[in-house]
Amino acid sequence: MSRAVIRRSCVAGVAALSLTLLAACSDSGGSESEGDSGGKTPTLSAADLEKVALKDGDVEGHKVTEPTATVDQKDVEPGSDECAPVAYAMVGSVVDEPSATVQRETAGEIDPAEAAKSGGSSGLDVTRVLLRLSAYDSAAAQSVMKSLNTSAKACADGFKVTVDGTTQDVTKVATATAPEGADEAIAIDFVSEAEAAKIPMKVVVFRKGSTLGYFTALNLASAATGKDFEFPTEVVEAQVKKLS
Repeated sequence: MSRAVIRRSCVAGVAALSLTLLAACSDSGGSESEGDSGGKTPTLSAADLEKVALKDGDVEGHKVTEPTATVDQKDVEPGSDECAPVAYAMVGSVVDEPSATVQRETAGEIDPAEAAKSGGSSGLDVTRVLLRLSAYDSAAAQSVMKSLNTSAKACADGFKVTVDGTTQDVTKVATATAPEGADEAIAIDFVSEAEAAKIPMKVVVFRKGSTLGYFTALNLASAATGKDFEFPTEVVEAQVKKLS
């Protein structure tokens, strides 16, 4: 894959996702789990979230770090109110106003032998996940999950979203099978288009008590080719386990 193709794909992807997940560019359904309807569960503080958020070593085969840049709601202009929840989740932000949020980034680790065999091109086939672990009160957490499910259905034909002044078309919004273990979860597959490139992205949002985990995934090789990629469910499962 040529450097020019990689860079073009990266430029197209920047408008759709946090620059954190595309840092390598410079160098190279929703299954609604019916669980705990809630009742009153304690709202975690920022310090509490830090204790339960993933750290390096928690997910085999994945490096866990703290991102240096993310996309905030103020940087995002959804094309419509009904598509706002899925738009925020897709670009790596959060829905509504959590009382506290901590962030992590995961990246699949590359086998050095495989990288050498492929001439380094396997380094592109790495899925990066931006994780935001956010605390709400019980009612708000359940409301966010409901709004995501409603938004995914209402915006199945796509929508426009503007991030930092750059607008692009999202042409696919489809729910998929979400990982199990949380009280509720939704998985959504997206395809966005910018500069004639089709960029697959995947999102999982789960609720465990009054805490929500947002996971936005991008694979650089898929961003360059437009081909689908597999969401690393083990990342979600590891985070759910730490909250249990």
